Amino acid sequence: MIGMKIKITKSSLLFIFSILLIIAIMAYIGIYEIFKTLISANPLYVILAIVLQIIVSILLSIRWRYIIKILGCRAKIKNLFLLVLMGLFINNITPSMKGGGEAFRAYYLSRLEDIPKGLAFSTVVVERVLDTAIFLFFTLFVIGYFVIAGFEYIDYLILSWIFLFSLTAVIIYLIANKNLLIKTVTKISKFVCKYGSYTYDEDKILKSVEEFYNSIKFFKNKMDKDIVIAVMLSVIWYIVDILKLWVLFLSLPYVVSIISVATVYLITLLSGVLSITPSGFGMADSIMILSFSAFKIPPSVAAAVTLLDRFVSYIIPTLLGYIAMIFIKKELDRNNS
Repeated sequence: MIGMKIKITKSSLLFIFSILLIIAIMAYIGIYEIFKTLISANPLYVILAIVLQIIVSILLSIRWRYIIKILGCRAKIKNLFLLVLMGLFINNITPSMKGGGEAFRAYYLSRLEDIPKGLAFSTVVVERVLDTAIFLFFTLFVIGYFVIAGFEYIDYLILSWIFLFSLTAVIIYLIANKNLLIKTVTKISKFVCKYGSYTYDEDKILKSVEEFYNSIKFFKNKMDKDIVIAVMLSVIWYIVDILKLWVLFLSLPYVVSIISVATVYLITLLSGVLSITPSGFGMADSIMILSFSAFKIPPSVAAAVTLLDRFVSYIIPTLLGYIAMIFIKKELDRNNS
């Protein structure tokens, strides 16, 4: 008899825990009621939601292209689209709702488009700062509303907001202080190389930091129409993402105000910031269901929409992202041959 050795990783345990948490929530609400609501969903609206999800990825790709253009570089929209999908895939399998996909996107952008690593990373940082600034601004009003309404988990949401704000402030402070940025990156690089299979190259790291810093400084001094377009696209992709969630309500059909959907959408994203499970699985879903319930939406409907949203926003992008990663690797193999 041949023995089989099964390796259980921390990630797989977290994923199993996430699935069990979602099942527990469904059991509490009533699996039959949720199932009955789910099968009543109009597939045309679900397909429309999937189309909107793809449009979000296209908008992110176009915005990224504008940011790259500001630095005087060019990148193929096809490659950027594939990289955005790959980034979503990595984000979806790492803890929190926004994981390590950005670093991978920047690394593969530099390889696919022959853009210096420091410059490539600066474009991703600008993206993240834009998204976070807009997100923090709108969620501040949402938190104020939930404080007044006496929402049960408001302490957790406030803590998430403070954590995200503090993290963004630290990143901006590092960017503004070149010497501190070099020290921080050097220490992190030494730690990664020590415990990973990488060779520490100080000259290469310092060169990348210099490129990154100069690129960020260039962004700061350049305010033209491309920056304005990038900001507008940042707002538009959020709006499309909210519309996608609203469309899923229409699929059931259940009439709910777009303001309620937008509020719950922002709260759910915020709740996923401190989550240790992949893509905020379990915790974010619980918050979404509870938040919709605060707007007098039946728990079975709230749970059904949450599950549909997971299918559209998690399963579909994860599958497309995995396929995109295969295409990217093939493209790199062709370039290296």
